[in-house]
Amino acid sequence: MIGKQRIALTSLLGLILATLGLIYVLNLERIQRCAMEWFMVLKPNSMITNLWEHPSLLMRANVFIFNWTNPEDFDNPNVKPRLQELGPYSFTETVQKLNITWNDNSTVSYLRRSRFTFDPSASVGKLSDVIVTPNTLAVGLTYKAKKWSPMLRTLMLLALNMYGNDATFVKTADEWLFRGFDTPLIKMSNMVPTRMLPELHFPYERVGYGYPRNESTEVYGHHNVYTGQQEFSKLGQIARWRYSNVSSQFPKCKLRGSIGEFHPIPLRKGEPISYFLPDLCRELKIDYAGTTVFEGIDAYVYRGSKRNMANGTDNPENSCYCEDNCEDVRSGLLNVSACWYDVPVFVSYPHFYNCDPYYLEAVEGLKPEKDRHEMVVILEPITGMLLDIKATLMISLLIEPRPESVYRKARRTFMPLVWADYRVRISEDLLFYIKLVPISAVVGKICGILVVVLGLALLLYYPRKIFVQRRFMRQIDITNLENRIQATAASPELKNFGAGAEGSPLLVGLQYVASSAEAEHAS
Repeated sequence: MIGKQRIALTSLLGLILATLGLIYVLNLERIQRCAMEWFMVLKPNSMITNLWEHPSLLMRANVFIFNWTNPEDFDNPNVKPRLQELGPYSFTETVQKLNITWNDNSTVSYLRRSRFTFDPSASVGKLSDVIVTPNTLAVGLTYKAKKWSPMLRTLMLLALNMYGNDATFVKTADEWLFRGFDTPLIKMSNMVPTRMLPELHFPYERVGYGYPRNESTEVYGHHNVYTGQQEFSKLGQIARWRYSNVSSQFPKCKLRGSIGEFHPIPLRKGEPISYFLPDLCRELKIDYAGTTVFEGIDAYVYRGSKRNMANGTDNPENSCYCEDNCEDVRSGLLNVSACWYDVPVFVSYPHFYNCDPYYLEAVEGLKPEKDRHEMVVILEPITGMLLDIKATLMISLLIEPRPESVYRKARRTFMPLVWADYRVRISEDLLFYIKLVPISAVVGKICGILVVVLGLALLLYYPRKIFVQRRFMRQIDITNLENRIQATAASPELKNFGAGAEGSPLLVGLQYVASSAEAEHAS
């Protein structure tokens, strides 16, 4: 006989396994989310932190510069500026995080330094290309002078007339990008103490679209981001920038957005994502556009839309970025002058893609194309990891006629200067790990079901075994009884004995049992 203790222990083990397996299957998604959160929270010396500190992503910046081909007509308001796009000038970017400090409020602080390396094989243009552009320095000073006193404006005009009030700058692509160039006006301003005339102080000793970004931490500034330890939805989101929780350029707007490495997960269909861009000193949202399959992985697609670049009237979410004396313009351009030291700089999609037609009609030589100029971001929805990005932005300079400006007779124009196509693609090793995420979910569900089946098998094993044994023994007893009755009927001695005992109650009972067994067997 099977021991009662063994039966009880086996059944209890089966009940426990079946219960735990069922709970696991029903809560599998929640369990995986908790495991994902534990893995992705930034903490010292973890695997995800090492990847964050030393990203292995392939980052490339393709830069296009506009050459002004008819500057001789700048003072003719009836002639549109004609532009020629030069490039791409292709650079690979290597990012470093320096002075990493882990704080008690679930944030981590660091300085970002980028190194840009020119890649001639991927470039069409050469760094020695000569490019003609508007005099951005003169335009910036005259724009800032609107807020100055008459005396300061007079000093500014004298300085411009003495040290360069030309309508154009003629420099090489290398100078316009990361090397920069100096001017007599900047040299003169450096001779004047900043306390005496802070308005004439220049932030850097050279001028250039990319200066001093290369191997410097000055432009990107001090970052403070959430680790996700206390509130996982804030993982990788900006907390403070340049030691403040608001941008000094846009003090009425809260700091929001991802730095780029992480996004709030799980991603939800229909909701936009946002990035904090130090080059713009503000947040930029990108709208959800649908789903796709990237290298065999189900992914979400986000595209830059008209709404993202709309002015505060068309999109109230952008209204706090242009208040007081800010010059709001037609939708398609965002005023980032405050971030560029009050130089009238505006950001848009390249070639005025998705902008008000007014901007495109004011210049010649531009051709907006969806495939080239649309901003596209592809993310894995479970982990929020970046799979592929094509970030495209263009910088334009507002030239307007002013009495004290060299462009006093020019037509009011938003002059495109430069645009960048910034590409980031996930590395093959990270892609391999992300492909394991949906596979692990399927494997986890199968394992949970197998545990449930195993538990039920253990739970029902001994009860079924006992039931089968008892039925088998009953069949044996009935068969033996039938054999004895048949043997009794065939024996002459037993027949004579039976005749004498025909009325015996025992014989009557045996006949009744035999007939009952035959009826049960037949049924």
